[in-house]
Amino acid sequence: MLRTAVFFSLTAMLVLSGCSSTVRTYTDTLKLAFSQGEDAFLTRAELAERKADALYAKVGNKPIAVLGLAFLEHNQQKWISADEAMLVIEKGRVVKTTGFSNNLMFQSNRAQDPLKQAMVKINQGQQWTSHSDWSENNETGYQSNYEIIQVEVTSLELLEHSFQTKLVTEQVTFADGTTAINLFWYDLSSGYLLKTKQTIAPFWPELELTFISSAGRLLGIRNAGNRK
Repeated sequence: MLRTAVFFSLTAMLVLSGCSSTVRTYTDTLKLAFSQGEDAFLTRAELAERKADALYAKVGNKPIAVLGLAFLEHNQQKWISADEAMLVIEKGRVVKTTGFSNNLMFQSNRAQDPLKQAMVKINQGQQWTSHSDWSENNETGYQSNYEIIQVEVTSLELLEHSFQTKLVTEQVTFADGTTAINLFWYDLSSGYLLKTKQTIAPFWPELELTFISSAGRLLGIRNAGNRK
């Protein structure tokens, strides 16, 4: 399998380090595994050696890329790809993007998101409503209604290990009347979010995100200090 290690450009690093009240997670140059044209994966040895936590990200039909955790700010994780696209994740939900053709700029009412609770408190029937702003087409105040419609225990295979998880199924209804299903797999023993599939807008492809460093940490491959 082709794996290529790439470095951020100095310019990109300077731009990112200029974000106000941003805490740098790592002080060394961040290396990212990235694959052109095929899925990218890390071996256990590669996962253990990484200084930055890794996230597998699949956007629509594009190949899986390995993103690195570059910043932590206001309880948000900022994950960056080799081509400098960024996903900002808050308690498992994507709340902002950069580097795409149409970017999620803002999402309101996030304090009401049931995912902000401890895993054991996330239950069927919980609902919330949010409005989002987008970079293209002057799309502002775009309404989305969320409802958790099912909670179940199921297994999830990662790193050749079967994790027992709490699978949370969420239905989202967008302003145009279309619906989508979001899925969140939480490790039952730790409460760590291990994987999610989510649609942030009907005009955006589905995102599939795997928190592979969290899985590795549970298996003793990574050191303690997980960023949930």
